Amino acid sequence: MKPMTIIRKAVLLLLFSLIIPTSAGVYISIKEVTDPMTIYIINGSAMLAGCLLLLFIIQKSRFQLKEIGFRKGSLGMWIIPILFIEAIPFIAGLNTDFSLSSFTALCFFMVCVGIFEEGIFRGILFQYLKRINLSTAIWGSAVLFSLGHAANLLSGKSITLTVAQILFAFLFGFVAAEIVALTNSLQWVIIWHAVHNIVDQMTGGHTPMAMQMLLLSIQCVILLVLAVVLWRKLWIKKSVR
Repeated sequence: MKPMTIIRKAVLLLLFSLIIPTSAGVYISIKEVTDPMTIYIINGSAMLAGCLLLLFIIQKSRFQLKEIGFRKGSLGMWIIPILFIEAIPFIAGLNTDFSLSSFTALCFFMVCVGIFEEGIFRGILFQYLKRINLSTAIWGSAVLFSLGHAANLLSGKSITLTVAQILFAFLFGFVAAEIVALTNSLQWVIIWHAVHNIVDQMTGGHTPMAMQMLLLSIQCVILLVLAVVLWRKLWIKKSVR
């Protein structure tokens, strides 16, 4: 497959990843839904539909599910800094507004997001870009993942905070791609993605912007160090082969 064909497929997958949540958001706006649990259920249902469409796309791509990464993966020492990253937001406190039903709906939504987005960015898109080379697959999937989050600039949020979140998304995507390259599995990055989004919703209630920026900066530094460590490990593994 020619590089331009691969890039074109990658861009189409990026657009696909944006259409599903955007459609759900438009529906919520038109119906003027304000109940958090209902919003989570609508978004989760849209993501579940996206997962089913993704399975269809994978089938048409002629990739096997195991080849995409839907198989068991081994844990590594990288889990320790990741756990630390996910513990950091709790410094700002816990959002106590959640009911059990809202939390259950949130978990449903975020698990679907994890499967959908990881299946696209670290799954089929990663495998397409890997046909060029592994470096392109890691860098390309991370860049496209962060571009997907750049759409938040249109939501009216703080530009400074949004840019910081885009940087975080790039580093998250970069490390997640490295983990997939090391384990040949999406298992742990799907779990990490879902847990991260749940933690973000549970701790992002009324945190002052200065505190949000500080905690996000700490997370980015840890991710950057982890990205360098895993990059070296990947190329040591490659040179041994």
